[in-house]
Amino acid sequence: MRHGAERRNIASVRRGAIALLVPALMTAGCASDEAPAFGPRTAAAYQADLDSCEAAVARARAAHGAEGFFTGALVGAAHGAIAGAHHGGADVRAIVGASVGAIVGLVHGLHWPRGSAMAACMQSKGYRRV
Repeated sequence: MRHGAERRNIASVRRGAIALLVPALMTAGCASDEAPAFGPRTAAAYQADLDSCEAAVARARAAHGAEGFFTGALVGAAHGAIAGAHHGGADVRAIVGASVGAIVGLVHGLHWPRGSAMAACMQSKGYRRV
């Protein structure tokens, strides 16, 4: 019996040590001795890289918006034409469907996540996220 109590006590001490050690290791992993060096030369290079990434992300966002616009218009026109074929007025319903679909597609395309693309672009240029 005494042997089982010792095992439980040792296991309890181990769990307690782990419970203290893990958060300490996680906190230590976030700390860094190195501060990013930004002198006059590196600040200009960083700004140039940042501007380049912002332009690339803006182009991608515009492309996603245009893609959403045209895809929405095509899908909306198809649904409108199909509904009109069964109930009459396929041309009017296709126009209305294309209009609604284009707006919905544009809004959906513009909600493309900017942050992850910006982070990936800066990381590809050698910057790390702090």
